[in-house]
Amino acid sequence: MKRPPRIGVIGAGYWGANLVRNCSQMGVLAAVCDSDLHPLNDVRSKYPGVPLYCDMDQMLENTKLDAVVVAAPASAHASLALRAVAAGKHVFVEKPLALSVADAQQVVDAAEAAGLTLMVGHVLLYHPAVRALQECVNAGRIGRVRHLRSRRLSWGRLRSQENVWWSFAPHDCALMIEIMKDTPVNATGWLSAYVRPGLGDFAYADFAFSDGRSAHIEVSWLDPDKSSRIDVFGSEGTLTFTDTRQGGTLTLTRCGDRLNSRGVPELWRGEAVEITLPGGEPLRLELEAFCSSMRGGAAIPTDGREGLEVVRALQMVDSRATVHSFTVEALA
Repeated sequence: MKRPPRIGVIGAGYWGANLVRNCSQMGVLAAVCDSDLHPLNDVRSKYPGVPLYCDMDQMLENTKLDAVVVAAPASAHASLALRAVAAGKHVFVEKPLALSVADAQQVVDAAEAAGLTLMVGHVLLYHPAVRALQECVNAGRIGRVRHLRSRRLSWGRLRSQENVWWSFAPHDCALMIEIMKDTPVNATGWLSAYVRPGLGDFAYADFAFSDGRSAHIEVSWLDPDKSSRIDVFGSEGTLTFTDTRQGGTLTLTRCGDRLNSRGVPELWRGEAVEITLPGGEPLRLELEAFCSSMRGGAAIPTDGREGLEVVRALQMVDSRATVHSFTVEALA
């Protein structure tokens, strides 16, 4: 594929608008599809001349596309991805790939059988700070990774079909698997639902790996102070990525444990050092990786198989978590 790929975006809402913007800036936006006319009118005003559709099949029939970006509600991710693969298109699917392991497996199998690129939108792995964090881990700057802790908190944008765990935690599960270079063997969790019965607004999960390492993930969409923090604890140091509305920082603190002269364990700690971060919008970097991959470029870290393992980790918690729903009467 010598020319720039032609990409159709399905879903132009809250997050889809960012995908449309980046595809346009990259010169690869060929069409936009949404069942709601309001976002389409917004696209029409900002990107005149881009073909607009309310029906995916019409877009696939009337526009010569190389790839499709799926930014629809999570419950439709698997079905839309399968339709795109059946039409012979490379597919970028926003997270999560699907809402069940069975559906995710079906999409992965279909894309592999068709020889098409399948990428999942775990955009956190393309954040410059997270890339720098991964490089530090891979270079052994904190020794052997022991534990990962992640907190992702925000306010609003409630979903009606998936809980906060399925909405927020795909990012953290993707990072956990990437950092650990392994998949968890066990998990426990807790979800608390306040706004809609059965749909967790707060979620906590603990993962165990076969070699004894562990991870803890906490997410909520009822926290007025939007922020995220990721700590990776190693035998010789800790990496901390903090991301707030004011910006992000990555620090390395050299620390650990050792035996003193009497053979007794003791802790040691050095000064925290802030790591200089490169620039770049994560979503733009992610889409560039997708375009490169469909042209036969370097392998992407967030391919279909990785997306499947993330769904497996998400479902591992969801199927075992204790879910507590509270009513106004119960809280009175």
